[in-house]
Amino acid sequence: MTREATHDPIAPILERARLIVCCGPGGVGKTTTAAALGLRGALMGRKVIVLTIDPARRLANSLGLEELSNEPQRIELAEEVARNATGSGELWAMMLDQKQTLDDLVRKNAPDPGAFERAQNNNIYRLLSSTLHGMQEYMALDKLHDLYTGGYFDLVVLDTPPTKNALEFLETPSRARTFFDERIIKWFIPSRQKSKGLFGRMFDAGGVVTKVLSTIFGETFVKELVEFFETLEFLQQALHQRGDMIDFILRDLQTHFFIITSADPRRIKEALFFHEKLGEMSKRAEAFVINRVIPEYMLEDLSALTDEDLLARLDPAQADQAQGLRAQLERSYAELKRLAERDKESLTRLASKVGDGPLRRVPLLGEDVHSIEQLLALSNFLTPSQPIEGIA
Repeated sequence: MTREATHDPIAPILERARLIVCCGPGGVGKTTTAAALGLRGALMGRKVIVLTIDPARRLANSLGLEELSNEPQRIELAEEVARNATGSGELWAMMLDQKQTLDDLVRKNAPDPGAFERAQNNNIYRLLSSTLHGMQEYMALDKLHDLYTGGYFDLVVLDTPPTKNALEFLETPSRARTFFDERIIKWFIPSRQKSKGLFGRMFDAGGVVTKVLSTIFGETFVKELVEFFETLEFLQQALHQRGDMIDFILRDLQTHFFIITSADPRRIKEALFFHEKLGEMSKRAEAFVINRVIPEYMLEDLSALTDEDLLARLDPAQADQAQGLRAQLERSYAELKRLAERDKESLTRLASKVGDGPLRRVPLLGEDVHSIEQLLALSNFLTPSQPIEGIA
């Protein structure tokens, strides 16, 4: 398949962006594409970190690693890959661990040395820190905030979960203001005033709620529940500040959204849905990467398999085998041709909605990406205007 020689929507963004958010359907190579974008940015001389908040652990695999942690890890580039660098760039990667991130946040913002220890020993905290709906998105905000504002990295490439969860992440900055609202928290924390009088005691919302819950669930459970909400209370300001900052970052001109998809009609439909939702949030996708596009194969000359002179030299069993092979090849070709036509129709539909300029097509590759060298080859389809040594 001939690579496109048209306008490249990606390379200029890699050169200037502070944040690239990779969004789209699941199962379309989004994480691998994010890693390839990060590699290309590093080869351009930038200090890049690829952060995945997708619970699926594919980023390490794409980089040829056994695992990634909640801390940035520098990726060593093989010599044949490093030869393509145009500057002293660096590639780093990490995978969000929401519980570890929350622990770090509590430790940094605890009002006293014992507050973090109380949280760590709290059964409700231990349970909800890993399972509470939305906690993954809240902790992703915190980690993105630290990486973006830390001053070391030039570019953050953010790999998000599939569409629905990615939309929840983009809505999290505003949701943080309501989820941790003090008007909610006060219902679970008795007033700390020493003298409230009869009226104050009657309308102490926290005291009333905890007494009712103690009767139903027991005092031990309620004690842990109160301690849990006390933890949320002292995190409230930090999370609000981060929510405001991330909201600003996501609207910044140096933040760019890429939609990663495949040419499957269902995935194209989901990509267009996400594109529309971005528009409703006053954001827009500046590039669409379409992975695993089936190229328009040409039918190879199979006449040798039915050549009379050749068949005459074969015994009947071999001749039947040759005829069977031809039939099998013709069936395979017909199926590939059908899929190529389907992909072409899907891409035509996508281009009719968003234009052909932002589209970057990546053909179906012969193998999965499990190394830096394979990422290098993939990245050449993303920014083909940039020559890559040793890649045809």
